[in-house]
Amino acid sequence: MRAYKFVYVLVMSLLLLLLSCTKEIERIIYQDDPDYGKIVGIVVEKDSQAKVYVRQALFIDSTSIDPQNGAFEIDSLQAGNYDVLIIAPGYGTFKSSNVFVFANSVAYVGKISLPRLPDLIHSHFPDNQAEIPISSYTTLSIIINFTRPMDRQSVQNAFATVPASEGTFHWSQSIYNPNQWWYWDRWAGNEPAIPVELPAEISTFTHIRCMQYVMRKADTVPDVNYTVILSTIACDSAGNPLSFPLEFSFRTIESTYTQTSILTDPENGAENVGLSNNHSIYIMFPKRMNERSVEQAISMIPNTDVIFLWPAPTKLKIYTGGPLKADTTYIITIDTTAHDLDGVHLTEPFRSLFSTEPVRITGSNPQNGEVFVELQPKIYLYFNTYMIASTLPGAFTITPSVNGTFNWESNSRVYFLPNQNLQPYTKYKIEVKTTVKDYWSTPLKEPYSFSFATKKL
Repeated sequence: MRAYKFVYVLVMSLLLLLLSCTKEIERIIYQDDPDYGKIVGIVVEKDSQAKVYVRQALFIDSTSIDPQNGAFEIDSLQAGNYDVLIIAPGYGTFKSSNVFVFANSVAYVGKISLPRLPDLIHSHFPDNQAEIPISSYTTLSIIINFTRPMDRQSVQNAFATVPASEGTFHWSQSIYNPNQWWYWDRWAGNEPAIPVELPAEISTFTHIRCMQYVMRKADTVPDVNYTVILSTIACDSAGNPLSFPLEFSFRTIESTYTQTSILTDPENGAENVGLSNNHSIYIMFPKRMNERSVEQAISMIPNTDVIFLWPAPTKLKIYTGGPLKADTTYIITIDTTAHDLDGVHLTEPFRSLFSTEPVRITGSNPQNGEVFVELQPKIYLYFNTYMIASTLPGAFTITPSVNGTFNWESNSRVYFLPNQNLQPYTKYKIEVKTTVKDYWSTPLKEPYSFSFATKKL
């Protein structure tokens, strides 16, 4: 029995001695075995409590960064390729793939800045601390791109702005890189002025990775700091939530296209402005104005009999009685007698000008060169402005000659209806001379013609 106890005590003593020498043995093996190397680096956010992991098919080892300088080191790695992952509370996961460790050497992965976005977030617009120029008719869009398909309802429930706002959500299957054009101008007819499609309602979660929040116009205010928050109730289509809330801020500023803080539509310097799309000229003021003082201070070239309307105390609508005059330069001047409701006058005269496009035909049906046209067609002409209907018959010819009637579906759209069937398998040519005139008696700038061929019987 005594001999057995002696052997037991001796074995346990040897095991304890072996365990106490483990670190020294690892050090000796590393120094002497040329098959081992190490990975080192520095995390810039040294107080982040980040942990560093290395893996191949499986996780191999991990360590914590030094809170004094952010440095880390993982040694005793066999030569080969490794993935390095760094995970810290309140930061996105950093990953560096295919870090190659050579035998008996050091692989330095450099100074690493941890991602500020949660893992589910790819990017967002506006950027944090961005300045977004807006005007009195700009509608602002906030866009969040995701790395994985998202559960739409959870994201919409998690979304909020400070100050609070109302808006509509639009979802897309594509991820877009944020840029300064992701806001749209409803008034100027550029909706949307961004490279983003607004698709119909999407009922599946297969590829939905881009959310666009279009803020209500009444909540889009210049010179305001907005904060966007997406809480952790937002989750992907598999139910995985954000690891921490997304939060970023931006500031709206007065549009860079203002002139003495006054905006116009059409804007100052615009060319080839559409005729029928701008029945009115808009002037937007930064303050509520004394309406009578503004109306008396306005002069316009060409001299036009106009009606002044005020949809809002800061917005003047100048109605010209119909489409704008073609091929014309409009010059609008407001002298310094105009003042706001506080009696503050303009510090300098305001002047804005723009030029309009000529009278033209924008298209036809049948189109030029079309074949297999029916023998009883309606031959359409589309003008870019309101026309004087009585000037068209004398300017219109069809060869071979066919009698017919003109029918105006609107002031700018008309069709010619032949009194009898056209000849089969025949080329017809339509010509419109410059004697046709618009609402202001301005003639068509250039003659217009097109040809088509009818079908065989």
